[in-house]
Amino acid sequence: MYARASLVLLTAATAALAQGDYNLDKTSSARLGGSLDLQVSSAPANQLMLWLVSSNAGPTPLAWVDPSDSRVLAVGTELLSAATAAITSPTGTASYSLALPNNPAFHDIKFHWQSVMLTLGTPFFGALGNDVVTQTGSPATPVAAPDVMVTARGFAQTIVDRDNNGGQGDVLVCGGGTGTLTAATGLASSELWDFRRMRTLPGPSMGTARALHLAVRLNDNRVLVVGGVNATGATLATCEIYDPVTNTFTGTGSMATARVLHAACRMADGRVMVAGGTSTLQPDVVAAISGTLNSVEIYNPATGTWSGANALGGNRLAPALTLLSTNQVMVSGGVQVGFFLGVPLSAASTTNVQRWNPATGTWSNGANMAQGRAGHHFNQVTLTDGRVLMTGGVNVPSLLNATAAAPIQGAEAYNPTTNSWATYNMPNVRTLHSATRLADGRVVVAGGAQGTLLAPISIANVDVFNPAINSWSSAPALTGPRGGHGAELLPDGTLVLFGGQGAVSTTNTIETIRF
Repeated sequence: MYARASLVLLTAATAALAQGDYNLDKTSSARLGGSLDLQVSSAPANQLMLWLVSSNAGPTPLAWVDPSDSRVLAVGTELLSAATAAITSPTGTASYSLALPNNPAFHDIKFHWQSVMLTLGTPFFGALGNDVVTQTGSPATPVAAPDVMVTARGFAQTIVDRDNNGGQGDVLVCGGGTGTLTAATGLASSELWDFRRMRTLPGPSMGTARALHLAVRLNDNRVLVVGGVNATGATLATCEIYDPVTNTFTGTGSMATARVLHAACRMADGRVMVAGGTSTLQPDVVAAISGTLNSVEIYNPATGTWSGANALGGNRLAPALTLLSTNQVMVSGGVQVGFFLGVPLSAASTTNVQRWNPATGTWSNGANMAQGRAGHHFNQVTLTDGRVLMTGGVNVPSLLNATAAAPIQGAEAYNPTTNSWATYNMPNVRTLHSATRLADGRVVVAGGAQGTLLAPISIANVDVFNPAINSWSSAPALTGPRGGHGAELLPDGTLVLFGGQGAVSTTNTIETIRF
C-alpha cells in the first residue's frame, strides 16, 4: 500500500493545488487575542465533513486510506489528532473558530488547512475543499509574509482581484520597478498574491512596462491603467484595461498628452478624470517642473476614448483628485508652476483647491488647505463619514530650492458638506507612505520616506488615525523600512504591504498586519 501511495504522490502532487470542489476561506485575520475563523461554502449539504490542519503543506495522498482515491491533500499528518468533524448545513456551509491567546510566543505561526467530506463507504472520501494558509500575528504588529515577490518592485499598482477565486482577495501587483521617484523605471510584468495560500504566483503582463502609473477601478469591475513611465523612464500617454474575468491586460485609447505624477479618479457617472502631472520626468527635477501640465482629460469606458475638459486653474505637478460625497471632483495641492514664454519662473507646493461641477463641467475655487502639499494623491483616504483625509506629502518651497523639497508632517481632513478643512498633524513626517482605511473606520499610515526629494530615507513607522476622536496613535514599526509600496486590506481583515523602496534598495518583501 505504501509503495502505491508513493507512486500516487509522484504522479498526482501537482493536482493538489487545482483541487477544490467547494470553497474554504479565511474570515478572520488570526490576530492573537481574537480568533482564527474559517468558512466553508458551496459544499454538499447535510454531509459529514472533516477539518484538517497541519504545520506544512504535505502532500498527503488519500490513497493511504482509500487506495482507489488518487487525490492528494495539501496538508501534512503530524496534527491529525487535531482534526475536527462537522456537519454541513442544508445550504452547504460550515464554520470553524479557534480562540487565539494574546501571547507573543504564538506570533507568526503558520497553519495549512483543508476540509474533506466523508462518505465512510466506497469511495471513503467525498468532495474536497481547497487548501488555505493562515498566519497568526500579535495585535497591530507587522510580520513577514510566508512568501516574497520574485521581482523587487517600487511605485507599482495593486489591484484586488475579486474574480480569481472564491476567496475574492487575491492582489495583482502590476508594473513598478527600481529607481527613485525622480528616476523610476517600469516593468511590464505582474505578480499575483494568492490570498488563500499566502503565496505569490506569476501574473499577466501589461502591454507596456510602467512605473508611477495609476489604476482606477471602473463600474464594471475592470481596471483602467493610466500613463506612468516605461522601462527607460520615458513618460507614457498609453493606457490599458485589466479584466479580472479573463485575467488579461488589453490596450485602450491613449490620452492626448503623456503624463506621470498625475492624478486620476472615477467620477460619479463612471467616467475617469485625469489631471495635471508632467509630460517629462527625466533627466532631472528641472525637466519635470518644465513639463508640468494643467490639462484635464476624461475617459469614457463605453467607447474606450479620451476627451478634453476644462483645464485646472494652474499647472500642477503631483496634485490629488478626489470624488467627493457631493459627486463633485476636487483637485487639491500639487506643485504649482508659473511659466513665462514656456520657461518656469516659480514652483511651490500649493494650498489651492478647486471643485469640478459635473453639471456644468467647470471648476470653481474651494477652501484652501492649511499647508501646501504634493504627492498626496497616492495616500488619500475617504473616511466613513464622507470627509477626506490627506496625509503628508512633499513641500517644495520654491523653484530655486526644489531639489531640497522635503516631506511634511501635516495631515488634514476636508469636509465636502461645509467646504472646510481641519488640521490633524501626524506624529511623523512622511511621504510615499500607504494609507488604508480599516473596517472599523480607522486609518493606518505605514512606512514612507523622510529626507529630501533627491535623497529620500525610507522609514518603518506606523501611525493610526481614529476619526471618531480625530487623533493619532503610534503602532509597532514595520519589519523593515519601505516607501512607494502597495497596500491592500484583504477580506479577512489582514493588511498586506507589497514591495517598495527599502533601506538601501527596492525590496521584494511582503508583510502582514492584523488590527
